[in-house]
Amino acid sequence: MKFAFGDRTDVGRGRPENEDSHLVDPDDGLYAVADGMGGHRAGEVASATAIDALKSAYLGGQRIDQAVVAANAAVFARAAEDASLRGMGTTLTAIALHDSTAELGHVGDSRAYLMRDGAVTQVTEDHSLVEQLVREGRLSPEEAQNHPQRAIITRALGVDADVAVDTYRLDLKPGDRLMICSDGLTNMLSDDTIAQTLRRHADPQQAADTLVDMANQAGGDDNITVILLDALSDGGEGAAAEPLAEEAPEPPAVVNEVEEPPPVRSGRGLRSLLLWGLPILAVIGLAVGAVGWYARRTYYVGLSGDRVTLFKGVPGGLLGWEPTIDHQTDLTGADLTEADRADLESGHRFANRSDATEFLDRLQQAREALAASTTTTTTTIVAPAPESSPPTEPTR
Repeated sequence: MKFAFGDRTDVGRGRPENEDSHLVDPDDGLYAVADGMGGHRAGEVASATAIDALKSAYLGGQRIDQAVVAANAAVFARAAEDASLRGMGTTLTAIALHDSTAELGHVGDSRAYLMRDGAVTQVTEDHSLVEQLVREGRLSPEEAQNHPQRAIITRALGVDADVAVDTYRLDLKPGDRLMICSDGLTNMLSDDTIAQTLRRHADPQQAADTLVDMANQAGGDDNITVILLDALSDGGEGAAAEPLAEEAPEPPAVVNEVEEPPPVRSGRGLRSLLLWGLPILAVIGLAVGAVGWYARRTYYVGLSGDRVTLFKGVPGGLLGWEPTIDHQTDLTGADLTEADRADLESGHRFANRSDATEFLDRLQQAREALAASTTTTTTTIVAPAPESSPPTEPTR
């Protein structure tokens, strides 16, 4: 069986860097999405390390679940070697294609979906606090959709030396469409919206681009990564989507053009110097003012001693503008997950105070939720799913 694919990754609108990594290897039939977490650049290192180790292990002859375990070992070892990377981790959802069979290895809250005959189902199960509370009957699926603790995951690569890997086997037929994605997509778009978009766009690249654009339009709070795989018939024609509806033309991009100043003519002496120098000094003054404005309008959440604290400014300061304490909470480093603690050690930035205080509220609620379900959220290990066809109904 042949496959067509489309893929895209995007930093989104809420993060300064893209900590997602993905793999598209049609020659070896290997595809993966990893969503990293940790302090400054640690998430990026974790996801890239996992992808590299996964590919190396799989091409070395290991099964997909064994390759995911190898990726966990690589991330864990990398963190142990470098103190600045301690506490980093990553999700990983990988697909290995074998003719008409897809084998999946999965850890974390990135997801895999299957569209068959127009019906879209979630194949993987999220390893997250919220989904665990849903499984225990303590939250409804509707409550989980917008729950403030959606980002707290209960299983990730690199956190411990050992990891349990969920495995799935799908027997594919022509017209099937597979999608793997990071939660930057699923936290922004509902399953119904995702399903409608997958059905609407027959071309996998166009569908991937549209999904990422829609997630950004919905807020783009996180990095967004999408990979689509279409199973084709023997003649090379897919039947994964309904015919395209007519789309409105995209507005032309606006390009800001900067007019270059005319060259200085000789013989003008001091007058020429002033004509050039004063505008340059004005630009420098405006730049310094802009830096100061940015430094005093930006907020971040970090640790002051061992207390979770809201700071006004930029971590480490910026051109003499040092951060100041805006508010200190009663949360301590012991109340946080390893990933959150590593994140706050380098400072979690926000564009405004409102977003920062919402983040603090989520940390407070996470502490209360974790305290109420300590034994279940820290010790539950989900056994690998039996190899079977995908569920006929969405998981949520």
